Amino acid sequence: MAKSFRKGINIPFVFLSIYCCFLMSACAVKKAQHNLLQDPALKGAHIGAAVFNQTNQTWVDRYQSNLYFTPASNTKILSCYLGMKYLKDSVPGWQIKENADSIFLLPMGDPTFLHPDFPYQPVADLIKNTNKQVVLCLPTTPDSFSMFGRGWAWDDYAEDYQPERNRFSIYGNVLTITDTKNGTSVQPSYLVRGQEAPLKYSVWTRAYHSNQFSATGKYIKDKLQQVPFITDPTYGLTKKLMEDTLHPKFPLLIQQGWNPTGASLLKTVPTDSLLKIMMNRSDNFFAEQVLLMTGAQLLGKIDDAAIIDTIIKTDFNYFPQAPQWADGSGLSRFNLNSPENYVALLQHMQDEFGFDRIKSIFAQGGKGTLGSYYKNIPGVLFAKTGTLGNQIALSGFIVTNKGTQLIFSVLVANHVSPTSYPVRKAVERYLTTLMSKY
Repeated sequence: MAKSFRKGINIPFVFLSIYCCFLMSACAVKKAQHNLLQDPALKGAHIGAAVFNQTNQTWVDRYQSNLYFTPASNTKILSCYLGMKYLKDSVPGWQIKENADSIFLLPMGDPTFLHPDFPYQPVADLIKNTNKQVVLCLPTTPDSFSMFGRGWAWDDYAEDYQPERNRFSIYGNVLTITDTKNGTSVQPSYLVRGQEAPLKYSVWTRAYHSNQFSATGKYIKDKLQQVPFITDPTYGLTKKLMEDTLHPKFPLLIQQGWNPTGASLLKTVPTDSLLKIMMNRSDNFFAEQVLLMTGAQLLGKIDDAAIIDTIIKTDFNYFPQAPQWADGSGLSRFNLNSPENYVALLQHMQDEFGFDRIKSIFAQGGKGTLGSYYKNIPGVLFAKTGTLGNQIALSGFIVTNKGTQLIFSVLVANHVSPTSYPVRKAVERYLTTLMSKY
């Protein structure tokens, strides 16, 4: 029997063992793929899957992985990359200038201003405490973007997941209604002042063309509701809300035009604290504002189409398939991307930013938007979900119990399941089977 020159190792036996392990893994992958494709919840759906073994640099599975799908909130992975790279350590939300009498502020798309998720409010504190005149400045060149993204559903205008985008956001651009045993509170209260006392535990809505809010009387069990309000690109409404909340020493002034000479950047919250909420809660508003702020930093203007075109030609020019990219959040059905592109992007993010930073931002299995999934699995999963009508997506990282790292993307289009739950469970079974074999 042939033996190696080292300690009598049986070389044919070793090769046979390796081959058998490979064969068993390949069979497990085929079985997992077959079960996914035949799952009743995915009957008639289009499925794309790409799973890459980052540990040994080999593909585990690819099925229609070069085809295009509507990625829904997986689009936020693109926005997350932009935030991690171009917003640096803290959100570059404002330009500021100051002289002996006045403070001039140019907002740059910061979504955290007076947002309840962020108690640290340096700009609000400045406005409240200064004895100088505060001047809110409009950009010299008008912005080139719309309040709604290209391809958004117009009739979702009053839904909490679709606040308007803008240069100067406040309170997350939503009216927040909170019900407690002591009654109902509304913030910002300015928008409903003078109305009758709100009905407790009632569904709220808004008129289509105006900031007229009303409680419908229809019961809702949720203790917190949010309804987007119509923003004002000329700052008129924002000025009123700020004065009502912050009570500055002097009425705020609005000035057309901005001279950057002598200006400095005023940063607000740590960037990763914003990105973590964006990814764990799948916050559309934060994702859109990250896209707009990236444009402000790179191009000196807020123009969503221009920054998307720039990033596709530069940062994302290595994608295997050219994406169709319409917005920052994934609300638009004009977004089209492929599983292979997401694997390539996630690999690039790991190389550029490190896995520890990614883990601190992405949702983990059993938590956030993944709270109902991947709780007891042979490994740990960090990923981003995506959901639109009849579309679901999941892309991210897995570290198996054997220490293998897998990077994956599974995109499902045109499923007809009444809810996304059985579809997501089918994807969970597919990925869990692969985890157990690697």
